[in-house]
Amino acid sequence: MQLWRVPDPQIFDEVPEWRMDLHLARGGAGGEVYLVIGGLVAVKAEELGTPVEPVEGMAYFRSPWLHSDCPRRLELFEEWLDYLWPVPKLAPVRSMGSLPMLELQGAAAPASRLPEALSAPAVLAGALLPSQESVATLPFATRSGATTIVHRWEAFPASRRCRAGGSLIAPNSFAAPELERPFVPSGFAAVARQRSPSPLPACFLYTLEPSAASVMECGVPVLASAPAGGGVELRFPHRTPTRAPIAEPAVLPPL
Repeated sequence: MQLWRVPDPQIFDEVPEWRMDLHLARGGAGGEVYLVIGGLVAVKAEELGTPVEPVEGMAYFRSPWLHSDCPRRLELFEEWLDYLWPVPKLAPVRSMGSLPMLELQGAAAPASRLPEALSAPAVLAGALLPSQESVATLPFATRSGATTIVHRWEAFPASRRCRAGGSLIAPNSFAAPELERPFVPSGFAAVARQRSPSPLPACFLYTLEPSAASVMECGVPVLASAPAGGGVELRFPHRTPTRAPIAEPAVLPPL
């Protein structure tokens, strides 16, 4: 599996998230399907479940920006990001219905390269969405209180949905209630808790304080090919101001 750089991250800024920190896209010479992480890094859907390239697989966890004591985190992260090859002609996918089911099921890759659990619809379509829609649906809606705190776990220290120092949560962004935090002690635990297909650990924990009476969709997504599971999720359908400037993310260990 190869990690690619998203050449124009801003094209995902106004696109609803598919899942927390994730979008779907098409790109490359053949219009392949990509999973876009944080609006910054892309992975071919057909390669999900295969090992990261050996050099990158060894080097990723040694990246200084992934560690809590890094004083030049953003600078070193940008250097790492610039090292990746860009995906040509990458464009967001807004409707799952526009993607061929065979690609979504991982059938575009040789069966020998994908574990059984990942060669089924569990890769992208079936296990993560209740239907062929662009965004997972949460069954309830509520409003934030005067002291509501929510969290987002992201793969990178430069969020495009809740920028540190800013005071806005981007519309159609996912989060989780404060009580979910004890269940997520590490970056990979965040991925597992969300039943996310992302291969990267979500090590950067953003703590958000939405303004009182902000609309929040909430619940546990019902899975098409498996019982509901994972954590409780929230989604902000509108651009949402915060009660205080967004702090720099806490850094969780990958494992």
